[in-house]
Amino acid sequence: MTLYAKQLLPHLTDIHALSPRQDNSPPESSLSLWQLPEKKLTCFYAPFEHVNTNAKLIIVGITPGRTQMNRSLNALNQATANGQPVEQALKLVKQTASLSGTMRPRLVEMLNRLGYAKKLGIRCCSSLWSEHHHLVHFCSVLKYPIFVNGKDYCGQPKCFNVPNLQALLLDQFVKDVQSINSEASILPLGEMVADVLTQLAQTGHITHSLPRFENQVVSPPHPSGANAESISLLLMDHYPSLSEYQDAMYHQYLNKQGWLKKKSGQPQDETKYKKARAARWYAISRVRQAYKL
Repeated sequence: MTLYAKQLLPHLTDIHALSPRQDNSPPESSLSLWQLPEKKLTCFYAPFEHVNTNAKLIIVGITPGRTQMNRSLNALNQATANGQPVEQALKLVKQTASLSGTMRPRLVEMLNRLGYAKKLGIRCCSSLWSEHHHLVHFCSVLKYPIFVNGKDYCGQPKCFNVPNLQALLLDQFVKDVQSINSEASILPLGEMVADVLTQLAQTGHITHSLPRFENQVVSPPHPSGANAESISLLLMDHYPSLSEYQDAMYHQYLNKQGWLKKKSGQPQDETKYKKARAARWYAISRVRQAYKL
């Protein structure tokens, strides 16, 4: 039995005792790993143990969210109920739950746009969760689900500023990645992940290839719905000039009149609004240049 299967065993009885989970089901107290009340941080076990050591591409997220956590628990119970051995069950968990939910279609679009289907010799990156799962390793810098005040962790507080988070990063993520084919390339999802991987690369904890532009690690946006604007920019066939983009977005913002629902009842200052659009435009421009889009 592998080390990864052994990490599951202490939790297996508690997982088997669970009834089927909904995507929004709260974490189970029986699977609590630790709590930091002063930082409103909690960590729960989820069976994301399988490591594809022969992967050609390593896709790295932040941490399994509530949806992925619950789907992983369901997937494990279903697989073991069907008579699958633990090792195979853990592999099926990764295929089923990794970056699942509404994120996955957005991620597939980005992967195809960035040329990963061609690089991996497949027609579409949607097959990375099915017949071509052997080509990829899905993981998160924080392997187990982390919640802040009950909500999915999105990067704050920073991993390196909290000993429990840093330990999870180094003891799980780094060791897992170090066991993977050294010729595999890493794809970070979102700037927070890119920042963490930059620090790990600088300290020699990871040596796999990372996407870079002008010697800096770049990352496509995380496929969360909160990044719809950045994802749209990445997927565009024709990249607009900065001024074109700012003007078009501000015009669209005024027309939608969403600001009428705010307390002030006034639109955001044009200069401030366009400054935020510029930040996104420049960030995605770097990614597009790194991938020669």
